[in-house]
Amino acid sequence: MNVNQKGVSGLIKVIDDLQEKNYFVFPAFDDHSPVDLVALDSAGRTFRIQIKYREKCSDKKSEKYEIRTSSVVNGKRVENDRSLIDGWAVYMASSKKIAYIHKSLLEGKKGLIVDPNVDYGEL
Repeated sequence: MNVNQKGVSGLIKVIDDLQEKNYFVFPAFDDHSPVDLVALDSAGRTFRIQIKYREKCSDKKSEKYEIRTSSVVNGKRVENDRSLIDGWAVYMASSKKIAYIHKSLLEGKKGLIVDPNVDYGEL
């Protein structure tokens, strides 16, 4: 799968997961949007989410996944504007799990190693 196919696959998995949890989900229609989707819960709270599709870390010894607080745009790494993001949804391909990472967990960090066996909480 290429990068675009992985992105679409991750988006579909997260949308399905959130709908099963009774969220209303609004995907971005613009590739330049700071988030991939906005989720609305039954209380009317909104969550602006950046989605990451991830394979296992390169050491392959353990099932852990790395996310960064930046994106690659036209071949250059660009830091995300965290004031426009509430968190990340990480689709971990090998374990077929989704971890929701609130932006406060990445405060002052450029990335995080995500363990599929750890509960990072809800949106």
